[in-house]
Amino acid sequence: MSVSIRIGCFDSRFRFRFKHASADRISTENVIVEVRDEHGIQGYGEGCPRVYVTGESTPSAIDFLARHSVHIVRGASTLRAFDDLIMSNGRKIDSHPAAFCALEIALIDLFARRGGRPVEALLGLPPLSGTVNYSGIIGDGSPRKTALYSLVYRSLGLGDFKVKLGRDPAIDRRRFAALPARARIRVDANNLFHDSGECVRHIRALKRPIWAVEEPLAAGDFDNMREVASELGCRIILDESLTRIDQLEIIAPDPATWVLNLRVSKCGGIIRTNALARAAEALGVGVIIGAHVGETSLLTRAALCAGQALAEPALAREGAFGDVLLASDLTEPSIRFGRRGALSLERKTYGRSPGLGLKVRSDSIRWLNAFDA
Repeated sequence: MSVSIRIGCFDSRFRFRFKHASADRISTENVIVEVRDEHGIQGYGEGCPRVYVTGESTPSAIDFLARHSVHIVRGASTLRAFDDLIMSNGRKIDSHPAAFCALEIALIDLFARRGGRPVEALLGLPPLSGTVNYSGIIGDGSPRKTALYSLVYRSLGLGDFKVKLGRDPAIDRRRFAALPARARIRVDANNLFHDSGECVRHIRALKRPIWAVEEPLAAGDFDNMREVASELGCRIILDESLTRIDQLEIIAPDPATWVLNLRVSKCGGIIRTNALARAAEALGVGVIIGAHVGETSLLTRAALCAGQALAEPALAREGAFGDVLLASDLTEPSIRFGRRGALSLERKTYGRSPGLGLKVRSDSIRWLNAFDA
């Protein structure tokens, strides 16, 4: 298979500012890969490098792809060969998961388009069907801004929320008072707290039932996270702390304590995310299918594949904001949830179309490198 490769960035401003303890964002800069075969069939993929998640930056992701994409594509003549390549290059992917993700999704999209079938069929997954329900995500803003987001989400009928914590418990208590009384709430600390006691005091001050806390302490501080779970009687969601399948042994003794937030870009692509999702589920660890703030609909579509790898529905879904958040999305259609956070897959043609089933606006991508493989 003769393939040409293009590597670039997609930049879009947000329609509103999004802030949390690790970042304050008003725009996105996502890495995009295009692969095109000798017949002109194209596949597209996306990665979201985040220094505070995987240590990657946009320049480091671009550099990784410039150095390795030709070798990877030459070794991925078929899906089986690509699977073998992923297994034998685990450490290299571990250090650049978002960069590899962009190339992996592009190749999977290309393979499926060449075969005239959706990516789920290519990967041996059930076809998209039914309805997926997404959470409302609220950043660390003022009480007034939180009340505004709460009002908007309530008008859409959403009842499931993920709320970013701020540094001042008194302000957070005012913010949380604006959330619907019957809301199902989880919080995300983004590694904000220095010790378990500080975290427990802050969350108790909210005076709201919380079913789970995401990344309360420094990434990888599992013992003190266990203390938080015990004190609050809640579960701990792992994001930055767990990105690889071999790390599951750390939480194997008490699987009911933990939930994994699986983001396709963070985990190094669809294939690795699916493997981690299945292994976690087999262990009895809960799973959330997550998203990076600022993902385009390419990654939203890829995350639907991860959901299909689960035997039971995910505990929650994040993302599918599309052009509600982005001033300009990369694809047509823009994938976004509707009332009650619902995305009805039965009515979407991309679940039945070849590849990811999305039309990519390639002229909106800032192309940086091109190679032949």
